[in-house]
Amino acid sequence: MEKTVDKYAALSKEVYNLCSKKEMIRRKCLNLGRMECDLLHYLNNIDKPICMNDLSVELKVSHSRITRIIDTLVRKKLVKRFPSKKDRRSWLAEITERGKKANQQTIVDFMNIQEELINRLPADRIEEIYQNIKLYLAAYQKALTEKEKSL
Repeated sequence: MEKTVDKYAALSKEVYNLCSKKEMIRRKCLNLGRMECDLLHYLNNIDKPICMNDLSVELKVSHSRITRIIDTLVRKKLVKRFPSKKDRRSWLAEITERGKKANQQTIVDFMNIQEELINRLPADRIEEIYQNIKLYLAAYQKALTEKEKSL
């Protein structure tokens, strides 16, 4: 059993490292940091102006950190910032068309990597591999959730 545990621990570490590498590539493509990418992705998903205070709550970072990140994204013309019409003290942020295109490009790049990956797998085992990975991830999620509840 110990060898199996060691093998799965190594597999888990490899999956983590691959996901980290994927994120690093995504950020390099946009020339952004992790939080900048996360914020841009969030703004793209909501696709409407949002208050800076709400952004700091949603992304679980300080208001000053959000301001610095938005400053960077505004300089790169990926986000625009403007005062709220409802509350003069409040500022809103919204993704620009350029920001949407940049975000979309990272999705296209990711999908291309997935296609390359699938092409490297044995064609007759693609569905089996997919189902096994789903099974592994579901079990992993359940184990982590149970551990988190016990803390």
